[in-house]
Amino acid sequence: MRLKILGGDEIDALYAHPRFTHEERVEHFALSPAEVAALEQLHSIKSKIFFILQLGYFKACHMFFVFDLREVEDDVGYIREMYFPDTDQVDPTIAKGTRLKQQRLILELCNYRAWNTEEQKKLAARSRQAATVSGKPIYIFRELTHYLLENRIVAPGYSLMQDTVGGALAYEQRRLASIMRSHLEQSETEALDRLLEEVSPVAWQHINQYGRHEFRQQPAPVDVEEIVRELADVQIETDSTLAA
Repeated sequence: MRLKILGGDEIDALYAHPRFTHEERVEHFALSPAEVAALEQLHSIKSKIFFILQLGYFKACHMFFVFDLREVEDDVGYIREMYFPDTDQVDPTIAKGTRLKQQRLILELCNYRAWNTEEQKKLAARSRQAATVSGKPIYIFRELTHYLLENRIVAPGYSLMQDTVGGALAYEQRRLASIMRSHLEQSETEALDRLLEEVSPVAWQHINQYGRHEFRQQPAPVDVEEIVRELADVQIETDSTLAA
């Protein structure tokens, strides 16, 4: 089970292909001289229509989508009227190789970088950094989204973002637990271990994803951050007693 960060409507708003108003079509399907030159490299009208669609959607959302022309008939109608008024109906599908070739051309035109394993490593490092500031998944998600836009990197899919945020939260919880262990007495470490042993694997999965877990027969939730804070208070009190 993956970490839940966004609701269904929010996921659609971010990851579904745009649904333009007329004004948005005018804005996003307009072509610069460089884009017209790139368009002229394509041969068929169908390829050119797909190119303008992919380019317009990328300008709006900075990501690519898989679709056929039947799903975006209103956008196709506008493009045909604007650029190819004498064109008849065209095949609504396009070959994957052609679609990917057009995407590489669009990245070059827009000065964006494609998503790859190297960018994934950088995003994971950024997410771990964000997790030291806040344990809220939505905060880390927004930080990563800002990072991608700022560095002109194509955003990965939602499932990968979920895994990245969930991994960062789990990493930060382990880091905090390790720090606390280094400041605890042996008896306190053993008490903490006994407490953590009582948490089931399923509960730990929830804790690693959400930072807490609600038990059906126990109203009080297990909250890792709260445990860390309480242990820190115990250590402070112990140090003060020894100092006195």
